[in-house]
Amino acid sequence: MDNLKIQTVMIDGNLVELRIDAISEYVSIHQSCYVSDSDLSLFSKRIADYISDPKSECYLEFGKKSGNYTPAFSMLILPMNRNGHVMIEVDFEIDDNPDRKHRCSFYINSELGCIEGFGRRLAGLLVNEIGTELELNPEV
Repeated sequence: MDNLKIQTVMIDGNLVELRIDAISEYVSIHQSCYVSDSDLSLFSKRIADYISDPKSECYLEFGKKSGNYTPAFSMLILPMNRNGHVMIEVDFEIDDNPDRKHRCSFYINSELGCIEGFGRRLAGLLVNEIGTELELNPEV
């Protein structure tokens, strides 16, 4: 049931608009955010670094959490447990006030192999058509 989906909505030069959907047993939320194409490449590399050392953490921030920007999204990939399971804390900014103080944070469960595939496909969002979607935990 837990999943994270990222879809390209628009690509304008090096600026990419993404729709991010997250689903857990308790929460379902979506948000649009803007990142640069270099951010997506960097995130893909950071996930690859995490895969090579899954006892570490990996933090990714889509957009900026402070300042006068569009809503931000972040994910903190926690260290893998001994069964190969990984918890990811996602954090969505709720764009309902000028102080940017409302957020929705929760955990998504995944596995190391799913995270590895997600990281490899993340940079590929740039070379595909608008509307391309990638899933963290694709259903088998």
